[in-house]
Amino acid sequence: MLSCTVKFCGGCNPRYDRGEAYRRIRESLSGVARFSLPEDGASYDVLVILRGCTGCEYLYEDIQADVRLIAVCEADIDSIIRKIQTLEIHKKD
Repeated sequence: MLSCTVKFCGGCNPRYDRGEAYRRIRESLSGVARFSLPEDGASYDVLVILRGCTGCEYLYEDIQADVRLIAVCEADIDSIIRKIQTLEIHKKD
C-alpha cells in the first residue's frame, strides 16, 4: 500500500471544490493508498498537491515524497487517481 499525503494551496482563487476532490481521491484509492496529513520528518510515496488555480507554483519541497502529483482543476483528479493506481502496481512488482 502506498503512503500518501496531501497539501492544499492557499485557496485564494479556487475554481473547484478541493475538499470534494480529496474525498474522491481517497475513496477511489481505498485499499491502494493510505492518506495522512504531512508530518515533520516523514517520507511518503506520493504527495498530492491540490491547487485551486494555475497561479500557485509552490511544490512543498519541505515534504519528502518520491512522486508529486498536482491538480489545478477538477479534470486533473481522474488522472491523479490513475497515476497512483499505476504506482501501486509497479510497487508490487
